[in-house]
Amino acid sequence: MEKLIERVEYNTKVSKVTLKKVVDQPGVAAEIFALLGKHGLNIELISSCSAGQKRTDVSLAVLDSDVDEVVKILEAFCKKFGVEDIYVDKDVGMVSIFGENLSRQPNVASRIFRIISDKGVNIEMINASMLVMNIVIDEKRIMDVVASLRAEFLI
Repeated sequence: MEKLIERVEYNTKVSKVTLKKVVDQPGVAAEIFALLGKHGLNIELISSCSAGQKRTDVSLAVLDSDVDEVVKILEAFCKKFGVEDIYVDKDVGMVSIFGENLSRQPNVASRIFRIISDKGVNIEMINASMLVMNIVIDEKRIMDVVASLRAEFLI
């Protein structure tokens, strides 16, 4: 039997930066990344969802060491695009779940989300690809969630 998940890692040195009510139009994400890239800043994770109101919230997970600089740089972006507000949450961490079979197996995402839910932990951001799922949650709950995921899938 193939393993669904090969490893579960975590990073408690990230913060979530959310741009509230960004104009929902082509090129906005490109502009955000160009602006941050120009300053040598990396984004660990991005999550966005349009509500169909021509505005969207864009959340970024950034390293704690970069968060103040990211916010300072994005303040100019906010003025240009009429962003309502920037919200920063420094009390988050990111769980990364790796597995070649992660996307090939039905129901694995629901199992992961159920484990997190059963711990009473709210998911703040999710990003998934064929091989990796990243989940941002309350930093204080990281170790509990990681231990539960490892017990379920790796032991």
